[in-house]
Amino acid sequence: MKHTVREIPKIELHCHLDGSVSRSYLRAQAKAQNISIDIEKTSVDTQCQSLDEYLESFDEILKVMQTEKSLIDSVIDVVSQVHHDGVKYIELRFAPKLHLDKGLSMLEVMNATVQGAMQAEATYPVVVRLLVCGMKHHSNEENIEVFQHIHTHPSLQKYIVGVDLAGGEEDEAMSTFAECIAYAKAHQLNLTLHAGECGCNKNVYDAIKLGAQRIGHGVSALKDMRLLETLKNEEVLLEICPCSNLQTKAVQHIAEIDIPLLKKLDVPFLINTDNRGVTQTNLVQEYLLLLDNQLLTLDDIPIINKKALKYAFVEPEVKSQLRKAYFNG
Repeated sequence: MKHTVREIPKIELHCHLDGSVSRSYLRAQAKAQNISIDIEKTSVDTQCQSLDEYLESFDEILKVMQTEKSLIDSVIDVVSQVHHDGVKYIELRFAPKLHLDKGLSMLEVMNATVQGAMQAEATYPVVVRLLVCGMKHHSNEENIEVFQHIHTHPSLQKYIVGVDLAGGEEDEAMSTFAECIAYAKAHQLNLTLHAGECGCNKNVYDAIKLGAQRIGHGVSALKDMRLLETLKNEEVLLEICPCSNLQTKAVQHIAEIDIPLLKKLDVPFLINTDNRGVTQTNLVQEYLLLLDNQLLTLDDIPIINKKALKYAFVEPEVKSQLRKAYFNG
């Protein structure tokens, strides 16, 4: 079964760069940079109690992701992993402000990840694009500063294809970021927003209202039929990350991720990993978990991925090429 799932062409739209680097990458970077890190702190298991606890892993990982080379290498490392999952297109997201501790500028951070994407594409048969994250513990002004770099530097725009707001989630907090979200929309930046990861459906409603084309996680929406209808009618895709949601306690049991209901209502969705390294998962594992719990079938997987390609932020001609090459036109 694992081999069969791996062979099915897939796309991934919700994958954090820092949270997805491998342990071999972390060890190599720590050695090369002469930095001491605790590998055990870079991932969580089923004993994780909350999203806040889950996010603590990033403090350790980010210690070795503060140089140009480490950022280039990180993209190549993650793309090497997704290639082995049968992924043909991936959007990797990262927060530039989290990579400035050793003196890199935000533009240098973005340029390094773009270089990594270019090198990864030259090495693996995977189309790689990038999303830039603002952070929810940063101000609107700080997030605008991050987004500003994209539209003022055209050289970034082939590979950096959208923006996000990531981090912890507070009830009814999405509207406080209306200013930086409006800035992104005003400059034609594609927009996905983390929302509904902690049962906060108002955040999902607000994200849609503010113009999100996709919702990061959004699993709380599965308990709100009106919200599911809104997602369908507005054509907003849910970026679902099953194993991560179990660890952060966004859901208590995998059955709460009611894929049959999403299929029945024709709500757009895709299965993703979120953080391969922190969660200790891969995309094949994510699909196997859903298959084992009879939440989808093998035949569903190519259909899910073909439909979700419509919501990718890559340019239309590349989307068309991917569709013809892997998804039967």
